[in-house]
Amino acid sequence: MAHEHSSHSVHHIVPGFGADRAAHYDAQASVNLAGSQALYELGVSALTAQLDGQDTASLLFVGVGTGAELVPYTRFDVPGWRFTGVDPSEAMLDVARKRLEAEGLLSRTHLHVGELHTLPAGPPFDGAQMMGVLHHVEGEEARFELLKEVTRRLKPGAPLVLGCRVGKDPVLTNVELRRMRAYGVPPDALEHRRKLFDVVRPIESDAALFAMFARTGLVEPRPIFVSLQYKVFLARFEPGRPRE
Repeated sequence: MAHEHSSHSVHHIVPGFGADRAAHYDAQASVNLAGSQALYELGVSALTAQLDGQDTASLLFVGVGTGAELVPYTRFDVPGWRFTGVDPSEAMLDVARKRLEAEGLLSRTHLHVGELHTLPAGPPFDGAQMMGVLHHVEGEEARFELLKEVTRRLKPGAPLVLGCRVGKDPVLTNVELRRMRAYGVPPDALEHRRKLFDVVRPIESDAALFAMFARTGLVEPRPIFVSLQYKVFLARFEPGRPRE
C-alpha cells in the first residue's frame, strides 16, 4: 500500500517511501493497520468472486508497494490471470519483485515505476485495486482526477476494490495510538504519528466517498473490510453513468 500525493492534477511522490522505509514497511503496516493480512485476502476474494469463471483476466494495482496484496492470489487458483502493479517508489518495487518471485507470481506480473498517469496505454483491465492511496491525495478534485484515471483504464462492468481512511474521529484515533503503544512503538514515534493525524485530511465520510464514486461512474459500493478509520469498498465501473 504505497502512496501517491497530488496537487491539482499532478501526482507527486510522498517522501518517506525510500529504501529504509521499504525494508520495514510490511512490519509497520501490520501494526499501523489492524487486520492488514485479512484486508489483502478480502481484496483478492472480492475481485476473484466478481470475475469468477474467467480463465484469463488482467488486473491493475495502483500503489502496489511491496506487493503484499498480490500474495493471496497463490491460494485462489487463477493461474491464467495477469497483474500490473504501479508505484512511484523504486525501493518499494524492489521489495515487491523479490516477494513475487518467491511466491511464483513475478512471471505474470508487470511492475511499473511511476505514477498511474505514466503507465503506457494498453487494453483495458478486467478489474483494479487501490489500497491506501486516495487519502494521501490532497483535495477533492485531485482525488476525483485520480479515480477518473483509474476508471479510464477499466472495462465496462469491471470491479474496483478501494481502501482508504474515511473520517477523522479523535476517539478512534486514540484507539489506534493506544494499540501502537502496546506493540512497542516508542513515545517519540507516537507523538509524530499523532501530529500526522492532526494534519491529514481524509475523505470526510462514506457519503463523500460515494459521491466521488458516482462522479467517476463507480456504482453500488459495498463495504468489505473496516479497521477503525480504514475502510475498504467493492464497487463496479459503469461508464454509462454521468461523468465529468
